[in-house]
Amino acid sequence: MKKTGNLAAALRKYAACNGKKVRVGIFEKATYAKADGAPLHIAQVAYWNEYGAQVRVPEHQVTIYRLINEKTGDFRRNGRFIKQNKANFATTHTVPAHTINIPARPFFRATIRQNKARWMNGVPKLLEQNSASKALRLTGEMIKGDLVESINTWKDPPNSESTIAKKGSDAPLRDTMQMARAIGVEVSDDDES
Repeated sequence: MKKTGNLAAALRKYAACNGKKVRVGIFEKATYAKADGAPLHIAQVAYWNEYGAQVRVPEHQVTIYRLINEKTGDFRRNGRFIKQNKANFATTHTVPAHTINIPARPFFRATIRQNKARWMNGVPKLLEQNSASKALRLTGEMIKGDLVESINTWKDPPNSESTIAKKGSDAPLRDTMQMARAIGVEVSDDDES
């Protein structure tokens, strides 16, 4: 009989959530600077990765930084590119216009499909022990953790050979970790924007 009472109490608290909602994802304000300094919306990058895309890149200039052994004139670190502040050699190159093909890596949809039952089953217990706002926040944090874990472990499809050569590793979705760091949680009233 006590279980029924607990469920009834949880349902009353759930009803108290009326007007409150939880959002989890990459929000509109999350950006980082492209090489030219212009902002790039991380949600756009996540969308391209989730569904796949063809991105047209216009012709542009890039400066490549390397480290040279000053005595022999040979490249150090096997000629790998390094950060500007550690370099003693730089060259500027024109990169022709090209198209980048991004394969679909549905990390977001896969995470929802794999975890939505667990998230929903956890809500009544959270409502028994917490206020409606806190229960929604905790649920949102659980969803966020699962999304970040999905990004951090995604492997298929792997990066292309050219991407692996450029980045030095095969870690799809994790080049800068900007996407994982941008996952946020918001609890708000329905009438809030």
